[in-house]
Amino acid sequence: MDRLLDLSLRKIIFRFQRSVLRKSIPVTAKATVIELLGHDQYCEISRLARHKEGELVVQGYTVQFTDNAALFGMLDEIFVRENYKFNCESNSPTIIDCGANIGLSVLYFKSLYPHAVIHAFEPDPVAYKMLVANMEQNGFKDVFTYNAAVWIEEGELVFETDGSWGGHIGDVKSSAGVTVKARKLDGLLDERVDFLKIDIEGAESDVIMNSKDLIAKNVEKLFFEWHSLTEQPQRLGEILAFFEKSGFRYHIKEASNKSSPFIYKPIGRMDSQLDVFLWK
Repeated sequence: MDRLLDLSLRKIIFRFQRSVLRKSIPVTAKATVIELLGHDQYCEISRLARHKEGELVVQGYTVQFTDNAALFGMLDEIFVRENYKFNCESNSPTIIDCGANIGLSVLYFKSLYPHAVIHAFEPDPVAYKMLVANMEQNGFKDVFTYNAAVWIEEGELVFETDGSWGGHIGDVKSSAGVTVKARKLDGLLDERVDFLKIDIEGAESDVIMNSKDLIAKNVEKLFFEWHSLTEQPQRLGEILAFFEKSGFRYHIKEASNKSSPFIYKPIGRMDSQLDVFLWK
């Protein structure tokens, strides 16, 4: 009997310590999305159907969103794992955000550097509408938004939307395709850029190599999410070789885990996904 009481008491103490520890973890530590949002708000959002619009408060920001699954993934990537955290000597860095979606990355950048000048690109019409709304309702200044896809030439192209965070440049025959503006980055790369973020679902290799000389000359830190498209050439080695010769260091992390890559069978258009960080 005494032994059972002792075990029960230990369980109570352990649960109490774990509860206190979770409440004391700052967002900059390895907190979870539940801890970031709070249990009640997390549960409320979780109960929503996929692709249903909603609103939440995170880090003091009011945020509209388009899809709860995409929201949780972006919060984990941006606010919990802090993939975009960087140091800068200036308190007003210039940041280019390609693939801003609903603007969580912009919120994060503004939390780091309130006086940052940010250029945010998002081609998906629905996500772009929320990007603009999220900038306005949080009172951000010096954020310039573009309803356009970053590409290797100016004009128009077909963009396939998925109602989440996986929209990409598509085929003219696609039923999910919408026509969007296409913009080159070159005009924004003529001067120093402190941070260039590129997450454009498979178009990154073309865009980076098309502007590689300007990026190497004027960009201090480059982050891109590299997507290996099934049955298309993998150009990551080409990109890394160029920037290594240009004086950059790099670090690579797995963005989507493939526990056994030799026997992994890709589903859909991608067979690999990596987070790539480059800096001078």
